[in-house]
Amino acid sequence: MPEYIFSSQEKETEYKRLCLIQDSFDEKSKTHLKKAGLKANMDVLEVGLGAGSLASWLSEEVTDIGFVLGVDLNTEYVLDTKNYEVFEGNILDLETSKKFDLIHVRYVLIHNTSSKQILQRLHSLLKPEGILLIEEPDFTLAKWIDAKDLDGCKRVNSALCKMFESKGLKPYYGSVSHLSLEEVGFEIKDNKSYLHLCSGGEDVANLMYLSTKALQESYIQTGACSLEDIQAYLHACEDTESLGVYYATIAITARKSEILFDNKKDIELNPETNLLEDGVYQAREDDEIFACYDLMRVLRKNINADYFVAQIKEQMKEGYELFYLIKNNTVSCLAGCKVSNNLAWGKHLYILDLVSDTKERSLGYGKEILDYLKQRAKAQGCDEVHLDSGVQRFEAHKFYLREDFKIASHHFSYKIEI
Repeated sequence: MPEYIFSSQEKETEYKRLCLIQDSFDEKSKTHLKKAGLKANMDVLEVGLGAGSLASWLSEEVTDIGFVLGVDLNTEYVLDTKNYEVFEGNILDLETSKKFDLIHVRYVLIHNTSSKQILQRLHSLLKPEGILLIEEPDFTLAKWIDAKDLDGCKRVNSALCKMFESKGLKPYYGSVSHLSLEEVGFEIKDNKSYLHLCSGGEDVANLMYLSTKALQESYIQTGACSLEDIQAYLHACEDTESLGVYYATIAITARKSEILFDNKKDIELNPETNLLEDGVYQAREDDEIFACYDLMRVLRKNINADYFVAQIKEQMKEGYELFYLIKNNTVSCLAGCKVSNNLAWGKHLYILDLVSDTKERSLGYGKEILDYLKQRAKAQGCDEVHLDSGVQRFEAHKFYLREDFKIASHHFSYKIEI
């Protein structure tokens, strides 16, 4: 595990930085915790105490009949621990028979190459159906809008990301953390993302000022920026006329599942060989459709196995088509789409569902089925291919942009109350 990047920070400066994190994000964290079900009498674990403000608040919320344990590598910045217990050390070294109703982690996993092992440990520390709330950043989403030296500020953003990568860490961890959660046995219940857009002098800008000041040598060592770039960035953090997205935070609420997530499902379509050659197939029969259920549920978590086939067949009456990609006799990727015609886009193929096995992403399977759909659209005389993607699915957005899709519009929805 690499050394914590702020471990050599002067104590007074580090305490100020931790207090800025509290001032900037505590209220949002409290909202997420309440939505996750926080209540009196709960046993709660806070991983990454910082200066201790959230642990103190949690102890008040669970009252005297609840229990709060705070964990941090360094607890010297925690000033008030009278209402909760503290463990100083790595969460992987925590020895306890205690099980928790709720665990909260903020800005911890991005600093750990052992993040998956930590998630496995947290899974084991939760009671059945227990809840984990993580809040982790994605620094690759930083974007400067107005600053006196835009290019210099951008180079510092690049250096920040390269510094993480040089330590074997992912600067975009927040945006892909849901994959690790699902892999170790969590069911995602809520996923929110926030871009921290602010002017110089605001809390997040002040936080990034202190962080950049502390890490400037590490940034320069990456070769991605110079001392002059650092100075330009620090000036922008203080300049009230500057404006930028400093990074994004992704907050995910997940529930413990006792069954490890596994989307693989053998296909039994050929009774003679029980094998299918690798390639894209169209699901038409009931058994083919149902073979896609497990993987579809990764994307559409509200679907029910008892009604899945009937729902798909009802959609097929309106032109819906379901395709699946076989790799090693397994459904590894699937896509649902339909051909439509309207004034805005003319004849087009609209992709309603597109998902690949979480364990097999980055193997090109999404691209393979997407290329198939593009060819199919062309063969059917379509002018364009369209799709929507949730605002929080940053990795999916990067994939679509790589595949030459353009961000053409905003999608709005209105829920009709019955």
